[in-house]
Amino acid sequence: MSQVYRIISMIMILFLISCEDQTDKNKAMIMNEITTDNVADGAYYFNLDSGEKDNTSWHLIFQNIDVPFGGQQYKMPSFGLSASSMLAIDSSSDFESIETSPSPNAFAPEGGRMIYGGSHAALTYDMAAHKVGVSNDTYIIYDTVTHKVFKVHFDEYSGGIVIFRYAELTSS
Repeated sequence: MSQVYRIISMIMILFLISCEDQTDKNKAMIMNEITTDNVADGAYYFNLDSGEKDNTSWHLIFQNIDVPFGGQQYKMPSFGLSASSMLAIDSSSDFESIETSPSPNAFAPEGGRMIYGGSHAALTYDMAAHKVGVSNDTYIIYDTVTHKVFKVHFDEYSGGIVIFRYAELTSS
């Protein structure tokens, strides 16, 4: 009989150990997919923290900017960041595989890097095909107000509308 109690006790201990609260370990990253308004209708401001369009407290702006070419000005779709956001760019990792924020020294002001014509422009224009394309880069954005970090990937541009994904990253 004492062996039965011992076995039952061991099973109960195993059960209790296996039911340990592991919410932090199992917390799934929530991916958000956003479809912008048509850039021809005006600037589109987006707040990554609230997940909503917001022209008063925003991180990303999608707008047409004037680009000189051949002595004329052309409207080109472009993304930019608010002054309270810092940027790091990951060109080598797959968007889905990025789970933690890079070190704080990886971030710098956007400085024109992601706007049209920038060194890591989110949107580009192929003059031969007359088509706007999206970058394969992952843009990692640090909000200096909330100290939250988000990864953003632009998936598609079609007829003035962009589809992008983003998720909040955990600290490294």
